[in-house]
Amino acid sequence: MSPSERPSPLTLFDYQDDALFSLSSLSREQQIPDDYVPEVLPPTGERLVVTIDKAHAYPILDTLLEAYANNEPPYNLDRARLPQDPRHMPASLERGSTDHAMFLFNVCYYMRGGIKSNDAVRRMATIYDDHPELFNCEYAQLVQTNELEEILTTHGLGFQKAVAKQWIENSRRLQTEYEGDPRRIFDGVTSYEQSQERIQNQRGQGFMGFQEKMTSMIIYYLMDEGLIEPFNFPIPVDLHVMRVSIANRMVNFIDQQNNPVPNGTNLYTKETLAALRKLYFEYAQERGVNPLRLCDAVWMLSESSCGRHPGNVTVEPLGRSTRNGRKTYLIPKEVNEHDPAQQKAYAESCGICPIENTCELNIPGTQYYVGGNIIVRGERKRFALPEPIRSEIIEPLF
Repeated sequence: MSPSERPSPLTLFDYQDDALFSLSSLSREQQIPDDYVPEVLPPTGERLVVTIDKAHAYPILDTLLEAYANNEPPYNLDRARLPQDPRHMPASLERGSTDHAMFLFNVCYYMRGGIKSNDAVRRMATIYDDHPELFNCEYAQLVQTNELEEILTTHGLGFQKAVAKQWIENSRRLQTEYEGDPRRIFDGVTSYEQSQERIQNQRGQGFMGFQEKMTSMIIYYLMDEGLIEPFNFPIPVDLHVMRVSIANRMVNFIDQQNNPVPNGTNLYTKETLAALRKLYFEYAQERGVNPLRLCDAVWMLSESSCGRHPGNVTVEPLGRSTRNGRKTYLIPKEVNEHDPAQQKAYAESCGICPIENTCELNIPGTQYYVGGNIIVRGERKRFALPEPIRSEIIEPLF
């Protein structure tokens, strides 16, 4: 593609809609109580004002990175795993190969909610081991959509229609523009802005399903595996980054009348995403921090621990099989600081958290995975742990 054919460059923190998959409705009728009030408030149509508190955020991130560098809890626990952990990757994959780059590129299709990232990589690994030809663009661009849909279904991966379409079309674009090798996208690239120009899907250019988060995601994976040269970029902003940032008040929210937004307001907005991209990009730049390790420290903290706090637990009385996107019947678990099971859960999460002192809010994950909402449930309750529970806290699992 010649420079004149490329879309006009984007400003680094321009608002762009992230391409999110909608969760398909289920046919089974749900028996929801008549007096049920959803935890997520209906949208008001007003744009939220998001402010960044760098003076507050930077010391928190310093603390996290120090704990990560020193392999302190929770980072020394077996459950603290990155998606691309070698134990999740295909057994037959040749590291450093084009297939390696293509595997990471295709994994990105499942980095958008609806499934936990570690599970997505494990399941994608089984597809590679069974069908390595699908990671060869010359072959994959010619695969029939229904055939790929069936393979995704067989291997326990959802969003089959959307992913199959994107997988096939993006394989064609990669083959045409970059000889079927995602690494070549980054030839001559030294900044995130240049990456956006080549990757974001705009007017038929770039790659289907890729916007800001996915641009950061493929940069992260390829850079972390040593497949492309390093440069600074905003870390991928997902549930885990949003949860740590919002719960620790690194960003704050007001409405157009300068009032704090009520709990239950959906904070998953393009303004939130842009503010957090800016915060983490500038932190890495100003502190001289490797964005890969910054991403690891924030993501692994939330993924391994934050969801265990009883205040972040969500109950699905009708079971997971009745999930119906934003219409799913979800209720908060009642927090009881005297419940031994909840005390143990607290001890294994907040009890070993390096930034426990600054974390103030509950941000439930299920609301995001099921309905695509990021909400504040309320203030995080701090447990006074009895001595027998406290003495069991820090036991690495390997």
